[in-house]
Amino acid sequence: MKITIIIPCYNAEKYIEECFDSICRQTMSMEELQIIFVNDASTDQTLQYLNEFQQKYPQSVTVIDLKENHRQGGARNEGLKYARGEYVAFLDADDWLNPCMCEKTYDIAKKNDIDILQFPFVHVYPETTVTDTSTQYGFLDGTVENIKRGLLLGLFLTFGSQNKLYRRQLLEETNAAFLEGVVYEEPYFVYPLLLKAKRFFCMKEGMYYYRQTSMSVTGFHMMQKKTLYDHPYVQMELLKKLVREKYVEKYYEEIELHFLYSYYMETIYFAGKSNLYLDREYFTQMQKNVKNLFPEYKVNQYMNLQEFGKLKEVILSTEEDFSQEKLTEYCKKVVNIMEQ
Repeated sequence: MKITIIIPCYNAEKYIEECFDSICRQTMSMEELQIIFVNDASTDQTLQYLNEFQQKYPQSVTVIDLKENHRQGGARNEGLKYARGEYVAFLDADDWLNPCMCEKTYDIAKKNDIDILQFPFVHVYPETTVTDTSTQYGFLDGTVENIKRGLLLGLFLTFGSQNKLYRRQLLEETNAAFLEGVVYEEPYFVYPLLLKAKRFFCMKEGMYYYRQTSMSVTGFHMMQKKTLYDHPYVQMELLKKLVREKYVEKYYEEIELHFLYSYYMETIYFAGKSNLYLDREYFTQMQKNVKNLFPEYKVNQYMNLQEFGKLKEVILSTEEDFSQEKLTEYCKKVVNIMEQ
């Protein structure tokens, strides 16, 4: 098998046929693909559709039926246990692929011995489509260490999991896995891989069509209070992992900057953007965590760069004392800061 495509499915009956059809229409033959559907305890007719797909393509399609819901991360982890392709890709059940995705990405990756290949998302809105852009296409130029520093700062690659093709050997060597039972689980999987991989490639052509609906997984869970706290939890667990594996010693400032941005500023932004309640006591503990873990953040060499000016402005709020009312207002202010 050339490529394994892992597709977690939860109550996906509305879109799963369109998703699977985009795989069937690939210019790479089905015989060269392994498609792993993970039915994540769906309560609709999703499993029936998946079984029909398997009956039609028994040599290519595997169906894993989970009796308890694992969420996206846990479902993907189950799929990874069965992956046999040279490369691995992830696809969500309400999205679809460019017909040339498998053939083009595999040919580039195989020919050039690529560990991680990234391709743009095409964000599909009801009225329009928007394709992601990158600061660099093709091979990432420069020394491996400088490339990695740029990757860790999010300058070249994103931390999303679906817009990439991964060498399966790399995933196995690193015991790559998603956090389970949470949303925003992707950075925990992707970020450490950027530290292990050595050869990267960025495509310019959009290969993944990302449906933007109010009921997307992340959007749906953003409306639930508990999952606001999933985001800082995942970032804290990621930091612990990077400390355990001693990456912080080598990439201290890059990891520090990522943590300040994702753990602190993004959490405030998400609260303000989706009108979610960020508890003052929880927020105060976040402030303490930032100051305890990275007490010298003000001297981080990246703080004075223009592209991190918004973070520099927001991170100063770790020194402020907020009432609950003032914190709610500040969350809205951070939305304006990040979107201006």
